Amino acid sequence: MRPAIFGETATGFYTPGFLLKNLTVGNFYCFSRLAYSGAITAWIKIQGANSALIRASLKIENRTYNCIGTVLAKNGCWSFLKGGFVLDSPSNLALLLFQQRKRAVTIHVSDQQELVC
Repeated sequence: MRPAIFGETATGFYTPGFLLKNLTVGNFYCFSRLAYSGAITAWIKIQGANSALIRASLKIENRTYNCIGTVLAKNGCWSFLKGGFVLDSPSNLALLLFQQRKRAVTIHVSDQQELVC
């Protein structure tokens, strides 16, 4: 996975995210620091505030799963997102999006373990 920038959110800001392919029904997908089947690695870093609550949501073809992961990210430090999800129907393509409520906060995402504060 490589991070990408996706379209505008309801607030008019762009949101970073990952494109996930070929997700199956009944498989538990979780955020993990280890690479194994079903594991998704998501590191978050923010700028523009001392800290911010970052929420992950998943958009598939016919549904949106809200708040499948969270992290309280601190300014300038890479923080690991925690959470997971199970799908009710298969998905060829899904968007894993990261959002927060503070307007002046910039979110950076990575699927590689970075230097953690």
